[in-house]
Amino acid sequence: MQENRIGYTLHDRMPTKRILLVDDDELIREMMGGTLKSLGYRFVSEGSGVDALKTFKRHPDHFDLILTDLLMVDMTGDRLSEQVKSIRRDIPVVLITGSPDQITRERVRVAGICEVLEKPVSRIVLSRTLRRFCN
Repeated sequence: MQENRIGYTLHDRMPTKRILLVDDDELIREMMGGTLKSLGYRFVSEGSGVDALKTFKRHPDHFDLILTDLLMVDMTGDRLSEQVKSIRRDIPVVLITGSPDQITRERVRVAGICEVLEKPVSRIVLSRTLRRFCN
């Protein structure tokens, strides 16, 4: 059975919550996508902040949450958060980073980020965080 771009097959039960997953590391996107799918979320995966912003601009009401890496080549996760919040203020943004020392609490607040998770993120922590902000 072939999986489509938004991370579920036609025969799967279609979950109601939709996540925009953003990371420039393909392996991380694949692993996180697998976890999201197993937790029952639909998702769109983008490999850059710029591509994620384009997707979000085309479908701003399609997503319930944005899950983004911090350090990416073309646009940082905090900058992406600011951009999507300028389009839709109520969208929760969860930042995932292997370098939590690269962002201050003040920057998190200003960018409108609701949570910062440190890589590697356990399935339990991710699940609790998503439930908290998607419901």
